[in-house]
Amino acid sequence: MNSKVKGQATETPSTPTDMLIFLGKEGNKLFTNLNGEPYVCIDHKNSSKAVKVKSRTFRNHMMKRYYQETGQASSPDAFNQAMAQLEAEATFSDTPKPVELRVGEHEGRIYYDLHDVAGSVVEIDSTGWKITQSCPVYFSSSQNMQPQCMPAATGNLKKLLKHVRFKRNSDKLLYLVYIVACFIPAIPHPVLILAGEKGAAKSSSTRLTRSIVDPAFRDISSMPGGVHDLAISLQNNYMPAYDNLTSISTKISDLLCTAATGGGYSTRKFYTDDEETILSFLRCLILNGINVVASKADLLDRSIILELDRIDESERKAEKQVKCEFEQDKPSILGGLFDVLSRAIQIYPHVQLDSLPRMADFAQWGYAIAEAIQEGYGEKFLKAYKMNTDKASEEAVSAHPVASAFIALMKRTPFWEGPVSDLLDKLGNIAVREKIDTRTKDWPKAPHALSRRIREIKSNLRACGIEVEIRHKGDYKEATVQKVDVNAISDEEAS
Repeated sequence: MNSKVKGQATETPSTPTDMLIFLGKEGNKLFTNLNGEPYVCIDHKNSSKAVKVKSRTFRNHMMKRYYQETGQASSPDAFNQAMAQLEAEATFSDTPKPVELRVGEHEGRIYYDLHDVAGSVVEIDSTGWKITQSCPVYFSSSQNMQPQCMPAATGNLKKLLKHVRFKRNSDKLLYLVYIVACFIPAIPHPVLILAGEKGAAKSSSTRLTRSIVDPAFRDISSMPGGVHDLAISLQNNYMPAYDNLTSISTKISDLLCTAATGGGYSTRKFYTDDEETILSFLRCLILNGINVVASKADLLDRSIILELDRIDESERKAEKQVKCEFEQDKPSILGGLFDVLSRAIQIYPHVQLDSLPRMADFAQWGYAIAEAIQEGYGEKFLKAYKMNTDKASEEAVSAHPVASAFIALMKRTPFWEGPVSDLLDKLGNIAVREKIDTRTKDWPKAPHALSRRIREIKSNLRACGIEVEIRHKGDYKEATVQKVDVNAISDEEAS
């Protein structure tokens, strides 16, 4: 056959399978992501959008292109053979490449996917920001992703505080810093916990927060009941937001920790017994509830707890009005946010903190962002963040029965020493007197279990001025419990 493919100077492939393979490669980039999954970037010279080779999106693209060229549908056999060939070429292509969700980085520049029809991306560096359709970062998307509005050239980040009400000024600064930090890829982000009494607009505040970072058709949802369903939700949303929570199970809490600091979830592929697939994520999470919904020490250590102020009935507005006013300010908020982020990128290389908390990357970037918001705000941020982490430690202690028993013990004596088995008996007696629930799974039934529980809450107890040490003494373990000066500990860690 010597006829030409439309717009091409190449001979038409001789079989339907060859034609499909040709169309699947024409103008597209086949590659694998870092987990070895085959991907394709359609029209890669003009787009940064990447989809899985096996995805419905690419299959529809292939069917459409074949129909456009031939005027008929391909046979199932030819189509499947072509898809298998394209998958193989992607799998055995050159170096794997990262595929990002919403936010990515390349050579010191940050890229934010607006997810609009034009394929617009915001490019941010130390000199400023701009809208571009040329992006070196591959972005994936999900059905839940919604396009972001176009940011205003001149903006004001602080307009966001008109729409979210906090009880404390320190929480306002933490919130602004957190929002900007969500646009920094490849670092752990604290879990944002919004707490407040009935009428504090927790759901609305959660929606507005997500709309700035990761607009979605289904912007808030209830917490998935199982770990597998939660992993799917985390995989498909850059800023998953879980609404109106009352409690979180241990397994769910552990996976949320993984998502905040970066990690993956392994699950069996459908219809196979031994082949697994890895879901990888590093996410910005929002949880809300009347109370502080997290109770496990590990999750609280990775959280920022912000308390919303109740809205007086005389100030209440209809949901439609609230949304309309926010959408009017949103372009300005985004423009101001990118201005702050650009200045923070310039400041960040010069940030040197005397000591680093657990979420060290966030603290360093947080200082730079706070300084970018207003000169001198870096120290205010560190003070506010320290107060917030102390609050999280207090929440972890109050939610843990063993920690509560230690607090009660140290109220009666500044020092206790003895075998771990005796310590368990001592704490058990205190629990009975203080009406602490020992029927929960968190209460240890044996000395070795007590040692594990102490490791879980040791840093939180230290933040409350209680030091617990366990040492081997031949055929048994000895524990020392004593009150310590919290400020002295901080000075020692700083040195």
